[in-house]
Amino acid sequence: MIRYLCNFTYIQYVLSKTQSMKNSMHILMGLGLIALLLAGCKSSDKTVKTETPVYSNSVNFVKSDRLSKILEKASRTDQIVFMDIYTTWCAPCKLMDEYVFTDPDTKKFMDENFINYKVDAEKGNGQTVATMYGASTYPTLVFLDKDGRVLARRQGATTITELRSLAQEAIIAKGP
Repeated sequence: MIRYLCNFTYIQYVLSKTQSMKNSMHILMGLGLIALLLAGCKSSDKTVKTETPVYSNSVNFVKSDRLSKILEKASRTDQIVFMDIYTTWCAPCKLMDEYVFTDPDTKKFMDENFINYKVDAEKGNGQTVATMYGASTYPTLVFLDKDGRVLARRQGATTITELRSLAQEAIIAKGP
C-alpha cells in the first residue's frame, strides 16, 4: 500500500510538472509570436521593398520627380494638388491603391477636381517632400494650394468616404 501511495504521489508530481511545463511552453510560444509580430512592424534599412502595382482603373496620378513642377501646373490651372506620400512596403498604402483609388466615383471626383501626385517617401526627392510635410506615418495624404500650403491633411489610410470628406475640406479651405 505504501509503495502504491509513493507511486501515486510520484505520478501526481510528474503530472504537475508536465502541466506547468506545458503552460510555460504556451507562454514562451506566445511571447515569441508577439516578438515576431512587433519586429515585422518596424522599418529598417534591411526592409525588402516591393514595387507598388499600378492599377489602370485608378486615380490618375501625375508622374514627376519634382513637386515644384506639380505646383507650377496647379498655378497655371488654378487647381488643388492632392499628394499621396507612401512607401512601397506600406500595407495600408497598398490597400488604398487597390480599394480606395480604384473606386469609380472616387477616381472621377479626384481626376476632375485635383492634380493627383504620388510620392515615394524613400526615393529621390520624395524624402525631402516627406520631411517638408511631416510624413511620419504612411500613407500621409495632403491637399496643397498652388503655393504648396497645406489645405487639408491626414496621416494614415482612409476610407472612400473619409477621402471625399478630406477633399471637400480642401476645396472649402481654398475658397473661390
